[in-house]
Amino acid sequence: MAAAVLSFIGLVVGASLQFLFSRYLEAKKHQRDLRAKAYSDYLQCVSEHANLKPAQPSSEGRQLGARTADAKCRIALYGGEAVIAAFAGFERLGATMNSAEQRDAFTDMVVAMRSDTLGSSVKAVDIEAILFGPSAKP
Repeated sequence: MAAAVLSFIGLVVGASLQFLFSRYLEAKKHQRDLRAKAYSDYLQCVSEHANLKPAQPSSEGRQLGARTADAKCRIALYGGEAVIAAFAGFERLGATMNSAEQRDAFTDMVVAMRSDTLGSSVKAVDIEAILFGPSAKP
């Protein structure tokens, strides 16, 4: 009788722990997905801004601005601490890539996003070569 009760208690405890761990891991995965999507959307908008460059404000330009603002807000909500710091540094420099300092800040932000999303690090110089070409440094 005692063995049956202990087995039942063990089964209930085991199932409860499995349920709690599953919920925890699912919540973490969802948060990671939201974070990665925000980062990806922002980088896509930056790329579109670089390629669009409208002479006059257009509907397409306004929509792109709205999507960029949305991605920035989601990064502010879901972004990791290092990404927020790097992003703020890039924004403080004007959020453009007209100088080497601005390109370095953007590269640092992308490296932080990659590290935050994938948990692995790469050399900033390699990311910079991918983003701006191998001769990005004047």
